[in-house]
Amino acid sequence: MRECFGTIYPDLSRIELNKDLAGKVFRLRIDSQGMMRRPPRFEADLEAWEDCQRCEVYQSCFDLSNGKLAMRQAVSRI
Repeated sequence: MRECFGTIYPDLSRIELNKDLAGKVFRLRIDSQGMMRRPPRFEADLEAWEDCQRCEVYQSCFDLSNGKLAMRQAVSRI
């Protein structure tokens, strides 16, 4: 299996301000200056997405990435 397996999205459990948080395809950045926070910036790397879709384990990787994202969302609500 490839090293990137299950990492389509960034790990949102450890967000740091003023730093890129990147998965293989999606990236998030929240800029802050003191008390002022800007809206989050989301980006998608379309070349990486196309690379993912060509991969022989794409569906399994996509399912795992979505599962990890759902678990992090559930845990953040506890």
